[in-house]
Amino acid sequence: MFSFNTLPELLHYIKSSTDNPTYLSYLENSSWHHFSSQEFAVYVERLAAAFAHHGVKKGTSVAIVSASSPFWLMIDFALQRLGAVSVPIFANISHENLHYELKDSAIEYAFIASQEKYDQLEKSLKNMKLIVTLGITPHLDNVIDFDLFLNNTYALPAVDVSPEDVATIIYTSGSTGKPKGVELTHKNLISQIKDVQLAIPITSDEVALSFLPLAHIFERMVVSYYLANGISIYFADDVKNVGNLIKELRPTVMTVVPRLLEKIYTKMHDTIYTLNGIKGLIGQGALHRANTKDVHTPLNTLDKLAQQLVYSKLVEALGGRMQYMISGGAALSPAMERFFVNIGIPLYQGYGLSETSPVVCVNTPDAYRFGSCGKKLSSVEVKLTAEGELLVKGPNVMRGYHNRVEETAKTIQNGWLHTGDLAYIDDEGYIFIKSRLKELFKTSTGKYVSAIAIEHHLTHSKWVDYAIIVAENRPYVTALIFLDPTMSSESFEHYCSEPKTTERIQQLIGQVNKHLNAWEQIQKHILIQTLPTIDNHMLTPSMKISRNTVYAYFADEIEAMYHTPSTNLGE
Repeated sequence: MFSFNTLPELLHYIKSSTDNPTYLSYLENSSWHHFSSQEFAVYVERLAAAFAHHGVKKGTSVAIVSASSPFWLMIDFALQRLGAVSVPIFANISHENLHYELKDSAIEYAFIASQEKYDQLEKSLKNMKLIVTLGITPHLDNVIDFDLFLNNTYALPAVDVSPEDVATIIYTSGSTGKPKGVELTHKNLISQIKDVQLAIPITSDEVALSFLPLAHIFERMVVSYYLANGISIYFADDVKNVGNLIKELRPTVMTVVPRLLEKIYTKMHDTIYTLNGIKGLIGQGALHRANTKDVHTPLNTLDKLAQQLVYSKLVEALGGRMQYMISGGAALSPAMERFFVNIGIPLYQGYGLSETSPVVCVNTPDAYRFGSCGKKLSSVEVKLTAEGELLVKGPNVMRGYHNRVEETAKTIQNGWLHTGDLAYIDDEGYIFIKSRLKELFKTSTGKYVSAIAIEHHLTHSKWVDYAIIVAENRPYVTALIFLDPTMSSESFEHYCSEPKTTERIQQLIGQVNKHLNAWEQIQKHILIQTLPTIDNHMLTPSMKISRNTVYAYFADEIEAMYHTPSTNLGE
């Protein structure tokens, strides 16, 4: 069990207990560059000394505006060494929210490794005390290059950092209204590392590929856990390059999001279905088995044959050494979980929130149940309200929302954080998330509709990028469909209006409706020809669709679907 209780103590542990020459690696000009664990610790202390020299002290908020990289981590740990507060900013955040977050957290110092964001912020940056930049061309006097900032001989001050001190402010996606700043303490973050060590122990021999943003608390916590265990971490240069990097690096562990799994799933199926003759028949039969077999039933002779002839090649496409993948950030569909587990890739779904640092529960090698989010972490308490809402209590629960006392009081009552998620807990303690309280819609006929479940059915198709269900206080269910623009080389508008596209989506909805109760079935739909983006606010920085923004954006189109009664109300 780890003995450190703050992030500075974790840094000391890394310095004294790890010795990994490829601790942190990144791509530059198609070549890998490595930092050893000792270099990481030394550079963090140099950066901390430089920040202190320029006025950063305990409690100072400093923005990190950068894609994920070893430099991101160095800056963050340097700030933690001083008891400062790091404020990560998503690289793809909208201009409006970027300015809001900097103002809300009273930023006077920043690390920026994005020319685009630097240019957007240049007017605001003029009034800041110091900007540390990496790989960009600045035009201000209060800017210093990262390498120059690093190479200093300043003294590193002693700072007393308490587990109760705020370590970071994480701004939530802001799917409704302005983003909320979640204040997480050293205690919050360290409790996660210790709990995950008990749940999913790893050794320093593991190799991790990281491609999710460190600005998201899920990846940040996991990477902190990797750092504590001294494993080799490789940062992807581009999410589009992840497939190639998996084959090159052959990672043993990865954190993933369901959307990536869906892309991999589709590519594997498309590859198999291009095969002809006996190979095609065997491949398609194996895929059918992987898509339908109960994951908890023992392997039979045909399963073992499929493993040898088909699944082993699919596993090799994921590097061939993958011990497991952890899925988070969004709900994992049963179809994705069933497929990957059946082909021999353990896939462990967890559940959490930014407000819980983030993990509440997770499946593990020793405690796995299909369809669940696993059992709670050891230091976490959970219970359900009479309505079935999941409540969480423990050292992982945030201190509160930054500058939002009333909202904090509504969210945390008597120490229990209200997650807003409906769940049930089975007799063995496995937690199953059913839906968001706000995403269980009640139609005007009094029937309840789980929007998320239906949307998952739709986005399981390779043709659909996003889907939004409309049902609250409506006589029947309708859908807004966002097609995947990468599935056609034609203009997106032409692609959406093609008869074959319309027919394809109509068939998909027909298939989805077969699995739904009559009142849940989609009666009408619209193919949306406007791509959702961060800038138009239909996508959050974590690439989730913003339901309320979409509703507002297409209010007229939604009303048109209810202007005339549906011919089949599904009652």
